[in-house]
Amino acid sequence: MLQRIMIAGMAALLATCASVDSVNGGEQLEGWKREGEIDVYYVKTPARASELAINKGDPAMMKTTCMESSKLQALDNIIRKMVGESLEAQSGMLDGQTTNYAITSLRNGQIKGVQQKECAPTGEGGSWQNCECVHYVSGPNLKKQIQIEVTKAAER
Repeated sequence: MLQRIMIAGMAALLATCASVDSVNGGEQLEGWKREGEIDVYYVKTPARASELAINKGDPAMMKTTCMESSKLQALDNIIRKMVGESLEAQSGMLDGQTTNYAITSLRNGQIKGVQQKECAPTGEGGSWQNCECVHYVSGPNLKKQIQIEVTKAAER
């Protein structure tokens, strides 16, 4: 029994290690990057295919639903992480209500959508039952705009 648990744990670890990072030769794919005059914020988002796709055992459907699930989670993850990093950079802390105000303001203002850079399967045997995708948002001076919104929320 213990051996099975250890094998399952090792398989999960290997599946995690064979994630999106390896698709680009280990390039760091989370956080802020400056590409020319554009600020880009990347985030990796793990997800799971729909139960219907998994139950059908349909690889194409699993891939599609896993990638869509990741994208649905990505926008919220990106905004929360950007706000968190801006707070850390400003050595500040906001209460939950103020943080939610900043997040809502960003979602309704500067950040309208999220783009997908790449996805990789992380399920057992390389299946798309689970996946991890890299998503990003970008814009001119986006990092500064995020910092301004966080400052406005803190002063509110």
